[in-house]
Amino acid sequence: MSGPAWEVEALKLRRSSVARTAAAALVVGTCAITAGFTAVGLADGNSQMALKVCPMLHGTGWTAYLGMLAQILSVATLLAVGVVVAWTMGREFTDGTIASLQALPTPPAAIAWAKLATVMVGATACGLATVALALPLGLVIGLGPPDADAAGAAAQALAVTALMTLLSLPLAFVASARRGYLPGIGALLGLVVVTQIAAVAGAGAWFPWAAPGLWAGMGGQAATATVMPAQLLLALPVAAAGVAGTIRWWATAELR
Repeated sequence: MSGPAWEVEALKLRRSSVARTAAAALVVGTCAITAGFTAVGLADGNSQMALKVCPMLHGTGWTAYLGMLAQILSVATLLAVGVVVAWTMGREFTDGTIASLQALPTPPAAIAWAKLATVMVGATACGLATVALALPLGLVIGLGPPDADAAGAAAQALAVTALMTLLSLPLAFVASARRGYLPGIGALLGLVVVTQIAAVAGAGAWFPWAAPGLWAGMGGQAATATVMPAQLLLALPVAAAGVAGTIRWWATAELR
């Protein structure tokens, strides 16, 4: 990955309304939803919303709050980062600027590396910002000062964000090979549907896109206990295959 390619792609990402909207939804949206749901669930109310939210709260206080944040992040991260990955890799084709990349001294493969790297860095920053924003919101809803278990719950939320970010990378190959971001977004929606089916069918622990959510407690504490580290680590070869396929495609395909 070359320095100029990194600088250009980072600038594109910073100025992109797509990336800014996705980041705001991921950071502010997930924190606001988590704080609201937790406040309702911990209020011991009998409302319809409280009855639906309570099964998502495991434990008490900060553990329950940050655990719910991890559950919501398992879906929100895939959607937000997935859209940005598809847009980043496919926009050149949709906007008709892909042919001009061949005239640059930077090889197309290095440009693809830079695109993926900037998205990864941005997603990491969003994950850290989400947990940072969640802390003051926890105080606002009356959880009191963070306890000793809060650090572990926060680390789990960050781990879920990292895993789902990795699992969004194969969408880069779809957007590249299909020459546009809409096919990538279509594949993203298909992944969300298949993930839900796999979880309901009881095979979610071995389905890479479902395992992080189950580990965070989305399927209940019984489902959480069935998720093993090896199943979570399936995200690594999936991401590696997506990146390798994308870089090879950009290195060998005729860009026009």
